[in-house]
Amino acid sequence: MRFDFDMDAAIFDMDGTLLDTMPYWRYTPLEFLLAHQLPVDPELLPKLYTASSRKTIAGFCEQYGLDGEAAAREAEGFMNRHYLYDAHLKTPAVPAFLARLKERGAHMCVATAAPREYAKNGLRRLGILDYFDFVTDNRECGLNKRQPEYFLNLLKRMGSTPERSWVFEDALYAMRSAKSAGLRVCAIEDGTQVNDREEIKRAADVYIRDYSELM
Repeated sequence: MRFDFDMDAAIFDMDGTLLDTMPYWRYTPLEFLLAHQLPVDPELLPKLYTASSRKTIAGFCEQYGLDGEAAAREAEGFMNRHYLYDAHLKTPAVPAFLARLKERGAHMCVATAAPREYAKNGLRRLGILDYFDFVTDNRECGLNKRQPEYFLNLLKRMGSTPERSWVFEDALYAMRSAKSAGLRVCAIEDGTQVNDREEIKRAADVYIRDYSELM
């Protein structure tokens, strides 16, 4: 595939896009149940892979009368351990792709739903943190990826415009918001998004399984 590297800015999601960590996120509800010695229903396990971990854990909290906010922070702590010790790059070609963008003068940032300090731990450990101008999360600006303004705010920080920028994502809702804001979207396939795959292919300007396809 011939990819046009002529851009001023690139916004990268992290989990499922730069790092192969969405399965870890999906199974944080299992880690939560085990940590609290709560019963594990074997029929639950196949459902976790494509379900929102935050919603699943919130359901457990309602069922067992637990603090939802504390549980969410606990799940993020599970993920931080994965970032620190056993997370992997999405594909081996990630560093080379980022280096190519850097050589072309593109500004780059990471926009993640994970706490940004935890995200930096994973990016640093895997050797790609220094490619990015900054790492941000939903808490920093009070917006989220369901809002087109979220992406416009990031472009303002990088001094770019929508028509000169790309978003690299695995989640459909974020792609739709980015497109609404006027950015181009490269979708990276992730198994946890299988239920949305056909819609993702329609929404994205480019659809890949591996960054080597763009090199």
